[in-house]
Amino acid sequence: MKKIFLFCLLLLGGLSTSAWASCSFDSGYMTSQLSMSLPATISVPADATPGTELWSSGWVAASGNNITCNSNGYVSGALAAGIGAAVPGFTNSSGYPSVFKTNIEGIGISVYWCNNASCNPLYNNVTPIPSLAWSVIGTQYPLKNSWWVRLVKTGPILNGGQLQVSGTSTVSYQNLAVTQLTFTGATAVTSRACEINPDSQSITVPLPTVLRSDFPSGLGVLADNSKARAFKINLRCDNGVKVWYQIDGTTSGNQVLSNASGAGMAGGVGVQLFYGDASSTLVQPLATRALQTTTTAANQAVSIPLAAKYYKTASGMTAGQVAVTATFTLTYE
Repeated sequence: MKKIFLFCLLLLGGLSTSAWASCSFDSGYMTSQLSMSLPATISVPADATPGTELWSSGWVAASGNNITCNSNGYVSGALAAGIGAAVPGFTNSSGYPSVFKTNIEGIGISVYWCNNASCNPLYNNVTPIPSLAWSVIGTQYPLKNSWWVRLVKTGPILNGGQLQVSGTSTVSYQNLAVTQLTFTGATAVTSRACEINPDSQSITVPLPTVLRSDFPSGLGVLADNSKARAFKINLRCDNGVKVWYQIDGTTSGNQVLSNASGAGMAGGVGVQLFYGDASSTLVQPLATRALQTTTTAANQAVSIPLAAKYYKTASGMTAGQVAVTATFTLTYE
């Protein structure tokens, strides 16, 4: 009797994963590492608009490296774990999300990377690393690694604190992490601001009663300083604040505020403002932004001195009340 033996031979084997690697470092090269220090402090002007750049590193060069890829694929980028989601409304010129959340509400961060020696100086034309999707082919790549980081105001900064970014941002060619960026330190975030004193938030300046004979024969300001009234706009500001102000109102020309119209109102007369006290001859321009001071101490008192004087605007003056309104706009940076 013939016996037939059946058996199965199971062949187990494998290939080294390195044989399948899409990209690898050339001899002597490894992942390029850059450690970037965050600014120690940022003082944010309270009136800074969303999109205002608070800090910029510019292009910072890291070490270069050479890699070789043996198949087609893509470049990709990943932000550090301490960087949040994209902030709506912030995109670069190609429409890619460009600003991402930090741990401080109202401050976002942008991270860019460049692989050559001639990096684009216009950050808005650079692809943010989460949107990197460049094609990779089977060839050698000599990489010149540079990073650019920006901090941007994205909205109201309700609370300051310490801005920190944990983790590592990475750029990869296929499966290979070619360069990484980490942040060191923390940024103390403060907001620079001014506050108008309660006595200056709404000011009424009572002018004295005058006679037509008090005015000059021609058009112009009533020169008797005893008929003028001085007043001040008072505020307190943080240290390092540039305090600007502007006064606007309806004018009849010659920097003169027009009198209100209607029954009982005087005609041919307005009010002109002067910078300084009642004796000042320095006309305060209307609709013009002016720098008052730059503060040098915390909680510094700032006072803007002004004086109101009658001004004859027409030869045919008529008796009545005089009431003008002006709007004071404060800006600081």
